[in-house]
Amino acid sequence: MTLTRSDTEVSRSVELDAPPAEVWDALTEEALLAEWLADEVELDAEPGGEIVCRYADGEERRGEVELVDEAERLAWSWRREGGSTSRVELVLDAVADRTRLTVIETAPVIETAPLRATGPLPAATWDAPLARLRHAVRLVLA
Repeated sequence: MTLTRSDTEVSRSVELDAPPAEVWDALTEEALLAEWLADEVELDAEPGGEIVCRYADGEERRGEVELVDEAERLAWSWRREGGSTSRVELVLDAVADRTRLTVIETAPVIETAPLRATGPLPAATWDAPLARLRHAVRLVLA
């Protein structure tokens, strides 16, 4: 049997009506994360820190923070129970008085001949959370 590994990547960007420092708060403060990422979020925003996301449907994702570059980049690896690990990177770019946030989620793809198994990374995975983030940032500014 031949086993190979490659990566599948999903990338989404959204422009937010706030400067990077304010968007950073929405990415790192647990109360604000609960407005857009999951129903309940625990985050220790330090390299090696833990992230735990609990959703209303009972799903839970756990992971470890890999990278913290304040107001610029945040990355973690996480997995749902019984699922494969994926890596999430949030990249903030200042655009005039706004912020472009790009979310990049990368998951391994393991191929066996002739079967193929992948972690679920549908293209729309980040659309709803980013729409909620846009709303949450507006609430913070108001």
